[in-house]
Amino acid sequence: MNIKTSKQYPRLSIRLSEKERLEIEARAQRSGLTMGGYCKHVIFNTKPPRQSRRPVPEKAELSRLMGQVSRVGGNINQIARQLNMHSAIDVEEIHTAVSDISEARDAIMKALGYHEDKHNDH
Repeated sequence: MNIKTSKQYPRLSIRLSEKERLEIEARAQRSGLTMGGYCKHVIFNTKPPRQSRRPVPEKAELSRLMGQVSRVGGNINQIARQLNMHSAIDVEEIHTAVSDISEARDAIMKALGYHEDKHNDH
C-alpha cells in the first residue's frame, strides 16, 4: 500500500440494535450525509462534510423495507406467544411464518451489504 496516495485511518466499531442502525441511516439520509459523515458531524459537533453521497434509492428502499419486515416479525412473535399461552393453535404454522419473515430479513440485509454473524442470533 502506498502511504502517499492512501490515508488509512483507524476504524471505530460500535454495536447497535437493528432499530438503532436503521434510525441512524434514516437521519443520515435526511441530512444528505453518508453514515460516517453524519456520525462525525454529530459526535464532534462540527460542520457537516462539504460533499456527501446520498444512498442509492434502492438502498434507501431496502432499509425502509427492513424496518417493516422487522416490525411484522416482532408482531408475529408476540401473537404466537399469546396464542401459545391461551389456546390450542398450530404452532408450526406460526413458526413457518416467522421463518419466512426471517429469510426475507436476511435477504434484505445481504442486499444492503450487512453480513451478520449467525452465532449471535437471539
